[in-house]
Formats: sequence, structure tokens, C-alpha cells
Amino acid sequence: MAPARTCTLLAGIRIQRGAREDWDRLAPLHYRSHHAGAVSDIFRMVHRAAGGVSPGFVPTASGLIPWRSAQARGAAGQRETLVGVIVYSRSPLSLAARNRATGGRYRVGRGLSAGRLVNEELRIVSRVVIAPNWRGLGLARRLVAETLPRVGTPYVEALAAMGRVHPFFEQAGMTAYPGAPGPAGSERLRSALEAVGLGRSARRSAEALDAALETLAPAGRRLVEREIERWARSYLAAKNHRTRRPERRRALDLVARHLDSAPVYYLWRAKSFEPRAGARGDANADPGAPAPPAPLGLGPGPRREKREKGARR
Repeated sequence: MAPARTCTLLAGIRIQRGAREDWDRLAPLHYRSHHAGAVSDIFRMVHRAAGGVSPGFVPTASGLIPWRSAQARGAAGQRETLVGVIVYSRSPLSLAARNRATGGRYRVGRGLSAGRLVNEELRIVSRVVIAPNWRGLGLARRLVAETLPRVGTPYVEALAAMGRVHPFFEQAGMTAYPGAPGPAGSERLRSALEAVGLGRSARRSAEALDAALETLAPAGRRLVEREIERWARSYLAAKNHRTRRPERRRALDLVARHLDSAPVYYLWRAKSFEPRAGARGDANADPGAPAPPAPLGLGPGPRREKREKGARR
């Protein structure tokens, strides 16, 4: 049996703490917005080649250029190519998937310390990007796996719209929790859109949805726009606990980006971490019972805990 072949390029891969300029160089290659929230940590993956020769292309402000051209321009170091970047940010105060995964440990509104607990114990993976000519080598998984323990928080979370297709977060050691159904009224809005002939292709972007609405008869257009506004208000209320009436363009953008998305939630827990007794955001929790993450659908919620606590009395 022939011995397994290994990629010799991987021997030159190094992961080190990075800076904002590293993210700025690779940000144009990412499919999402370049804004990564309140950034707390950035790590860079580089390839160090012997003799100053490195394969592939180098990201620059004007796009990807061949390594040798970059060398000639002085756009890259003599022996180093930027291969990938991972960005960690401060976690949002409220995530429904997080509440399910942690049994309500960080539930905002059920304890005065919940916000402080989120900032102390959580970070979120905002962006992971690998330069195109380095993809397919498992480098995204490696970049996540090797930097999770270096962030310094007990928990790290992530949301991935393509998690079911590219499960590299799971491969890196994070636990996956399938997404819950969409915001209230999602099925109702989808039905309304389908009824007037606006399928998924018509809502692939705010621009496409706007153009499709222009082709509808007045009565159908009014109906659909009313349903879009209803859904967008519900979506925003679920995010920030306040009901807002978004502008039309904002509502269309929310529909295009989130109506059909079912992101997978991921959570990683440091092996050495033990939650402090009573340090839970849920006011109904038993103060003597820490709340490590539990699989979806397992473990009592706050109301059930309250009933069980009363029953013991």
C-alpha cells in the first residue's frame, strides 16, 4: 500500500496574532460586509517559504497579483505570504440560539449581570477568510481550531449561513446547534411572496426584490409590501427587543438576507472552564447550579426550573 501523500506547502504555514491591516487586505475576498463589529482579536495565517519563493498570489489593495510581481513591487515580505485571517469580536448581548445552547445562562432581561457576563465570557467569530489559491487544504478549520484557545474567553460562538454545507467549525472542535425556525411570520411572508409569483430568485437581493415588486399589480404590491413591513418589524423586535418600523429599503434588505437563511449556531467551551455558581443571567435559575452548554432540546428552561424548584419546596 502506497504511503499517504502530504502537501509540502503546509509545512510552511504559521499562525500568529495579526492586526487590522491584515483583515483589510483580505476583506474584499469575503462575501459579507467588511465591517466585523467590535473587533477584539485578529489572527493571521501566513506561509513562510524557504529561499524567499512562495507560490500563488498575494492580496494587495488593487487585488490579487502573482507572488513574483509582489516581490518586485515590495508589496510582500521576502519569505511570507498572507494566507488567511480570522476576526473575533465582542458578542451581541442577545442571541436566541445562544439561549437555547446554554440553557439561558446569558438571557438578557432576566438578570442584571447578563450583559457583563456576555462581555466577560463570550467572543464571536466574525469573519474567516482564506485566500482563493489556498482553499481546499483544510486551512479554515486549522485557523479556527488553533486560535479558539488563544482568544482568552471561556466560550466562543459562531453563526454560519453555510454551516450545513461547509462544517469546518465543527471540524475545528465547536458544537453545532441547528437553527430554529425564522422570525415570527416567516412562513406567512413566504406564502404571500409565492402567491404573487416572487420565488427565491426574486428575493436574492434588495434590488431584485424591489424590481420584482414594481411588476406587480397595485393590489398585490400593497399586500406584499404590508407583509414585508410586518415581518421586518417582527425581525427587528426579536433582535433588539424593540418594535421599529424600518424604511422600505432596509425592510427589503432584511427580507433578502434573512428570510430564507437558517444559520447554524456553534459554541466552543474551554476545557478548563467551570462556570461560577450563581453567575447566570437567568434570574429563575438555581443559584447553585452552573449551566454548561447542553444540546438543543435538552435541559429544563427557566420556567420549568422555577416550577421544579417550587415543587421541591
